[in-house]
Amino acid sequence: MSPLIVLLAILAVQGTDARYPFDTCNPGMVNEGWECNKDNLCWYGCQEGFCWSQCNGISEGLWMGKEGTCNTWWHYFWSIEWCWLYGENYGETPSCETNSDCVPYLYNECKGPCSL
Repeated sequence: MSPLIVLLAILAVQGTDARYPFDTCNPGMVNEGWECNKDNLCWYGCQEGFCWSQCNGISEGLWMGKEGTCNTWWHYFWSIEWCWLYGENYGETPSCETNSDCVPYLYNECKGPCSL
């Protein structure tokens, strides 16, 4: 089966709704306890004691928003793509206790792949 057919089947099954706006984080994830970075429309937070951020992996090909922003409508069975963040100067992933501890690292690159 071709990758395009698989992707289309996934989108049909999970109920993608492209009507979501280009000015807010994915509204389907508002009750998860995460924070929205309003500059790049990416959810972020503290998980298992480390800082993470939403990112675009496979969803990047489906995103028509501004470059550098996260997809605001795509999810895979209510799971968004995410990655651990680099610390200062590409150091270890910053540790945290609350979402606000991750604010200084919001614009750092992913430390590893963007995955579900």
